[in-house]
Amino acid sequence: MRMKPSLSYDDARTIATGCLDAAAQHGVAVCIVVVDDAGALICAHRMDGARQYTIDLASQKARTAASIGVPTRALEALNRTRQAGGHDGLAGPGGSPVMHDGACAGAVGVSGAQPDIDEAIAVAGLGALSR
Repeated sequence: MRMKPSLSYDDARTIATGCLDAAAQHGVAVCIVVVDDAGALICAHRMDGARQYTIDLASQKARTAASIGVPTRALEALNRTRQAGGHDGLAGPGGSPVMHDGACAGAVGVSGAQPDIDEAIAVAGLGALSR
């Protein structure tokens, strides 16, 4: 039998809180979505002022990162060279997988700011989990 890592609700809350803190430091209003390894929702936050469609974009980024096990920025780079192999590439930077012992335990997606800021916020959320 193979055991695989998975995020708990407390893990997801820790990631989301780290993202919320980073968004506040950047002075932006974003949506944050944390999913399990299958892309199923664990928790979501829409900050005051975040545009309504950004929750869907954050969800897509999180699900994409969970399904491929790499940050969505890597998918964007593959799409530029047309090597993505079926992924639509609409996610853009801001999705990051949560890796544990080489396996994807889930992912976080952030949307609502510039792509580089979305990505920085997602990475900050992952950093909060490792503290």
